[in-house]
Amino acid sequence: MDQLLAEQAGGTTAVEAFSRWHARREASHTADGFNRTAQFRSLIPLTQPGPGEQYAFEVNLSQCTGCKACVAACHSLNGLDETESWRDVGLVVGQAEPGGPPPAAQTITTACHHCADPACANGCPVLAYEKDATTGIVRHLDDQCIGCSYCILKCPYDVPKFNSKRGIVRKCDMCHQRLAVGEAPACVQSCPTEAITIRLVDRHHPVTAGDRLVPGAFASDYTRPTTRYVGGSMATDAAGPAAGHTSRPADAARLQLDSAHTPLAVMLVLVQMAVGGLAMATVLGAFSSRIPPMAALTLAAAGIGMLGLAASVLHLGQPLKAWRIFLGWRKSWLSREAMVFGAFAGSAAAAAAQAWSPWSDLQPLMLPTLSTGLGLAGVAASAMVYIDTRRPFWSAGLVLGKFGGTTVLLGAGLVSVVWAWQGVPEARVAALTAWSLQLVLSGWESWMFRSALRDPTCAWHRSALVMRHLQSGMRGVRIGLLVLTSGLMPAALVFPGHAPFLLTLALICSTTSQLIERHQFFTACAGPRMPGLA
Repeated sequence: MDQLLAEQAGGTTAVEAFSRWHARREASHTADGFNRTAQFRSLIPLTQPGPGEQYAFEVNLSQCTGCKACVAACHSLNGLDETESWRDVGLVVGQAEPGGPPPAAQTITTACHHCADPACANGCPVLAYEKDATTGIVRHLDDQCIGCSYCILKCPYDVPKFNSKRGIVRKCDMCHQRLAVGEAPACVQSCPTEAITIRLVDRHHPVTAGDRLVPGAFASDYTRPTTRYVGGSMATDAAGPAAGHTSRPADAARLQLDSAHTPLAVMLVLVQMAVGGLAMATVLGAFSSRIPPMAALTLAAAGIGMLGLAASVLHLGQPLKAWRIFLGWRKSWLSREAMVFGAFAGSAAAAAAQAWSPWSDLQPLMLPTLSTGLGLAGVAASAMVYIDTRRPFWSAGLVLGKFGGTTVLLGAGLVSVVWAWQGVPEARVAALTAWSLQLVLSGWESWMFRSALRDPTCAWHRSALVMRHLQSGMRGVRIGLLVLTSGLMPAALVFPGHAPFLLTLALICSTTSQLIERHQFFTACAGPRMPGLA
């Protein structure tokens, strides 16, 4: 130890070493031959951003060697957990030509792009993101976050990362504390080839359709990312990720089981069942010669709806902060969904209370009709929560078809069960509706799946492959439940004496099938990421 300390004390500092090196360079070069601009190229701007400007990363792909020094420095300086990473490095390999030279390979380092129109901030239901008015840096406010992870679904570059230990999401903030005092961010300072720098860019720079950060990245007109990639050998969209190459190896070929969002799947199925039940009962009551009994049905719908909403809270990393979810109602569909479903639950409870009160004959369909309207608005908001992410598997047609089909199918099944146990004649109409829709919905899903599977150019072809190869067991269970349900419902119509029991069993099978479908809805959805990390 004494020897090491002596060697350290007798050595020169980094400043002294650089000074001596510079002196030697000055002595061996003429004034014209020594390029001071290239030698002293600044890593960060020397001035604060002016009006309309902001800080942005600039990555020179020609100088990136994929050493991951930036990843290590970011992890160390920000005190990240062992499995946490705010900067990733991927490898993209071009397509090899038969008999030609080996395909070109390009490493890509990526972190938050501090977008001019950040999707994470636009989707956050609790306003846990802010874009600094001066620097343009998009910061995450950890103390405001409730851990809903919706920003992860919204970001097309896989930037926000959920920290299960803390129950919140965290992400790169461009080391804004260091920039504020003239220090370079950790990734910039650690890069041995100076491939990463900070530049001033115009935050209002127009982005046209088709612009991308690099070939294969998500279209830039969605969030208007400010990172600039220059140089490199990746010239075509044909380039693809190298197998197994990622700075997070566990993510290389995983099925997104950590994105199953089981509480959300349960919430969507149960709430849609409750909404559909009230809607079906209201329609049948309005067109029937007499108003069927609504007390048991409204009570069942209110209870199922509240159970679904309660299950959704379990999805949050910070469930005690769930009350904040209304804060982002001006721009977040998740906030709107929560508010509308909250109103639906209240009106459904009021409808159930009236149905069981002495005033049950006073406008018996008024509150159920109000609840139906709020519920259908909530289902539409639920659909927009996922459509707004712009993920291919969550296109408007697919999401609206799935959510609308579940609402009518399970709603009709709920009405048929409740009224069958009460001996209400309209139960047969509801059962027939559920049976018909079960066949139609299953046929539509099968046709869409097979079409996507056959067509490699289909936007959600990759999701179809996941469902075929990694979720074949679940598909088999769903087919078995469909066959069983298709036999139980007609049997209930043929044998009315056993209808209550048969319809109850059919509803259980249908609900289980929809829960499996909703599990696939989340786990088979291939979210976009930067090239080389997919």
